[in-house]
Amino acid sequence: MTTDKKDNLIPFPTDRMKNKNKTGTRPLNEEVQKKLYEQQTKEFVEGNVDEIAYSLLDKFVAMGLKTAKMTFTADLALVIDAIRGLIYRDFGKPHPAQMLTDKMVQLNVKGNNKTARLNYNELLGIKHKTHKPISKEVEEELRDLADMADIQFSPDKDILDNNGKDDEPPKDKA
Repeated sequence: MTTDKKDNLIPFPTDRMKNKNKTGTRPLNEEVQKKLYEQQTKEFVEGNVDEIAYSLLDKFVAMGLKTAKMTFTADLALVIDAIRGLIYRDFGKPHPAQMLTDKMVQLNVKGNNKTARLNYNELLGIKHKTHKPISKEVEEELRDLADMADIQFSPDKDILDNNGKDDEPPKDKA
């Protein structure tokens, strides 16, 4: 008996296909393709927003915050929806939280330095001193990320060998 994997394959009998024109891959029409893209984008964004929300909630619980309070739930809902707006904006998709951001946040850009100031006055009709919600450390990290935005990774060697298989891991020397 042979152990060659090719001998274990049983080809599908193509002569038994009833509707050959309906099998295989067909190009999607533009409208279906757009709907599929929108659906997949929404699923991607919402799934990641949920993961971020769970991570934040875990962090808040570890900090000992009173997560059972209704005001905590309200504040968390606002934060999570702002994150949702941020991610949708990156995909070029509108979200109401983006309008809130555009109305409240004043951006200042000087070269690679970006700063943001929150201004509640116009939105809420109150007198409140504008303030920077982002620490200097986070601003520096944002600047560093912007500096590296055009850096591309190129491996030192081919990842695949001549047979198209992944390189084998180094063997332990006993």
